[in-house]
Amino acid sequence: MVKKSIIYIFIYTLTVGCHAILGPQDQEIWPDVSGDESCVSEYILDIEAPDLFRDSTGYYYIEWIDGYVQTFTTLSAKTESKNYSQKVFWSSNSGIYHMNEWVSSVNPASYTGEDGIANSVLAVWEEHIADTVMVYAAFEDECKYIYYDSLGVIVK
Repeated sequence: MVKKSIIYIFIYTLTVGCHAILGPQDQEIWPDVSGDESCVSEYILDIEAPDLFRDSTGYYYIEWIDGYVQTFTTLSAKTESKNYSQKVFWSSNSGIYHMNEWVSSVNPASYTGEDGIANSVLAVWEEHIADTVMVYAAFEDECKYIYYDSLGVIVK
């Protein structure tokens, strides 16, 4: 239940943070993902965990390092944005409660560099062994198109 709530919060935050809500039609409040049809957009969003093994079904695997509090890996989001610092939002269905606050397994935002790639860090805790951590990323381009992608990481 908590995992689903976090996903809904992420999507809501994304749509509000990207200024993508408002269907002027009938005063409904729905994300407007149609974009500006006169604006040309040539972006993509492809997230990956380049340092992890990926199986034939597309899931990545991270090996828990015994004796540590957390195990980390880098995540990359390719957007193909050039000369444009694109903000990418990240979320996860996983995390822990620390001092009565939810701590997500992934940093919430990053920006693309000149290469069009944004990076984030995925951290897993011992409690996640044998779980699949789902990571979600999204961004909105200057045409108001919203791009989404996700990946799964199995903790061994």
